[in-house]
Amino acid sequence: MVMAQGFTQEQVQSVLENIDGSSLIDDKTKRLLHLAETVTRNSYKIWEGTLQELRDQGCTDEELFEAIAVASLFNFMDRMADALGAPVEGFQEKMKQTDGSRS
Repeated sequence: MVMAQGFTQEQVQSVLENIDGSSLIDDKTKRLLHLAETVTRNSYKIWEGTLQELRDQGCTDEELFEAIAVASLFNFMDRMADALGAPVEGFQEKMKQTDGSRS
C-alpha cells in the first residue's frame, strides 16, 4: 500500500528500521506508527492519557481510531493465518502483481 504512494521497498525498509530518524515521513506519521507498534506489542499500556497526549501533538480522533483499527485488524489477520497454518510463501510476489494491476 505504501509503495502505491510512491515509496520504494528500500525506503519502506529504512523507515521501519529507524522511524524517528527518517526524513521520509512527517512527525505526526511517526507518532501514529509508534501508536500502532504499541497496539501490537503492549496494547494494555494505552489509556486515555496516551491518546490525549497524541491529540495535544496534533493527531485527530479519526487518525487515532484509524491507526488503532488498522493495527488491530492486521494483528487479527496475522494470528488467524498463523493459527490456520495459512501459507505466506509468494505473498510479496502476489502483492506486487496486485499493485501492478491497479495501473
